[in-house]
Amino acid sequence: MSFPPPEDGIIRGGSGAQLSVDYVVDVGQPDGKGRALLDVRDQHTNRNGHLHGGIIAMLLDAACGFTASMRLGEGDALTPLVTVQLNISFVGEVEKGQRVIAVGHYTGGGRKIAHIHGELADGTGRVVATAMGVFRKITPRGTT
Repeated sequence: MSFPPPEDGIIRGGSGAQLSVDYVVDVGQPDGKGRALLDVRDQHTNRNGHLHGGIIAMLLDAACGFTASMRLGEGDALTPLVTVQLNISFVGEVEKGQRVIAVGHYTGGGRKIAHIHGELADGTGRVVATAMGVFRKITPRGTT
């Protein structure tokens, strides 16, 4: 089921995964970049007390995916798509109590494919992970 983003461009609880992890998506900035924000709490950490790599991947996938949706959908942040490929490099760590922000940057593509570079940074702006992703626009089943 599709729904329009609120006027402020903030999406909360847009999917079960988003609800489970409790991150926020921002698609309301004039630069056309998707952002995923998370305040790191105990439930987000790995056995070393740092933000879990799987959650880092989820945030980067969300930020890059929404950036691709806006690009492929000519501004529509909810344009349906799938992640074709996502490669992540982990270059730092984040401890609980910090806010992280993932941002997607469009780097190329065509009518149905978007190549997106993503960065996840802590509250000081220090990059802790990067991603390169390929996203494909789809037509949901049951529609023409």
